[in-house]
Amino acid sequence: MRVYSDSLAVKTSGKGTYEITDEIQDKIDRSGVRNGTVTVFVQHTSCSLTAMENAAPAARRDLAKF
Repeated sequence: MRVYSDSLAVKTSGKGTYEITDEIQDKIDRSGVRNGTVTVFVQHTSCSLTAMENAAPAARRDLAKF
């Protein structure tokens, strides 16, 4: 089984949601791996990941209001 590892640093300007889909997809494309599972690990105590596949644009705004 082949394993590929990479890292991504995301600069933020404070509280809010940040779209990182394109950056993750770029890492996948450059890896050469065409079939498998992606694991995204966030190395920060006050950060979390939210998957919003095919969500309405208002869903992100609703999440921020919540």
